[in-house]
Amino acid sequence: MQTVILAMLRQAVAQRLISKICDMPGCAHVRALFESDYANATSATIAYGADAVVFEVAEFGEYDTSYCLKLCDRIRREAPACRLLLLCPEHNEQSVSTAGEAKLNGQIDDFLFHDASIEYMVSKLLAI
Repeated sequence: MQTVILAMLRQAVAQRLISKICDMPGCAHVRALFESDYANATSATIAYGADAVVFEVAEFGEYDTSYCLKLCDRIRREAPACRLLLLCPEHNEQSVSTAGEAKLNGQIDDFLFHDASIEYMVSKLLAI
């Protein structure tokens, strides 16, 4: 079974993603878990043997790109096979630029934008 951790502030978005994954035909092999406490993402990744973690980069506040990338670095060390994705605010040029650089240097595997459709997000998650 493939496990995805959704480390996000927006619980409604996480619940919609989980619901959409559950509704997809043939996706009984995917388990998506919501983690609202980013500090627990590393331990949840290890405890559940997560195949992927999605970090929502906050538009403002503590959970900015830098914070999320530090957590990604920790997960890379602890669970090197785990795929890492950032969910970035599309209008924040610094966040987008930093995420692009992180993808190029292998710090993360991919990134998405907050305004992406739920269907697109699910397709990205299932493709990892």
